[in-house]
Amino acid sequence: MTAPTITTTDHVYAFIAQLKTDAEERGDSSFAAELADVLCLGSSGLEILGAIRKVLLENRGKVESLLGSEGLNEAAQVIAFVDKAFGR
Repeated sequence: MTAPTITTTDHVYAFIAQLKTDAEERGDSSFAAELADVLCLGSSGLEILGAIRKVLLENRGKVESLLGSEGLNEAAQVIAFVDKAFGR
């Protein structure tokens, strides 16, 4: 088992930025736009993190098709990080 790579909010934002870039490169402009929008939702960091979590949960198939199983694992780490931030 590898060590978690998502341990800070900077890691979360970097993951979303990379996912957005990959979506753009693969021609999935609607998913790329959704990822861009999610970074602007809410007025606090926690609201943005919550929105990121929701988008990742709703789009697991897209994440896996763009990034493979490793990317899906990283998305799961993002979700776990957000859950921990919310005290879940």
